[in-house]
Amino acid sequence: MIIFSVTRKGFKELEPIIKSGKYPVWIGGNVLSEEEVEAVRDENVSLTNFSYQIYPTDKEALEEALCTIAEHHPKERVWCECQPKI
Repeated sequence: MIIFSVTRKGFKELEPIIKSGKYPVWIGGNVLSEEEVEAVRDENVSLTNFSYQIYPTDKEALEEALCTIAEHHPKERVWCECQPKI
């Protein structure tokens, strides 16, 4: 399983699971500062950050990011933070 968080709030909600180090984590470019990214990595968490902001309502950007994640983690399930528009 891969965790994909696009907001700081979403990251914080899943932080106990993320910090377990059991799952690779991908985040949007605006989720954590560089110092925070390094601190999480220092806790043996596999953390990859996109270089750009991804909005939880931007279906196209989410799909593109998910394709990138799938290239790096073939056949893995991805838990994706999103906010569907109604």
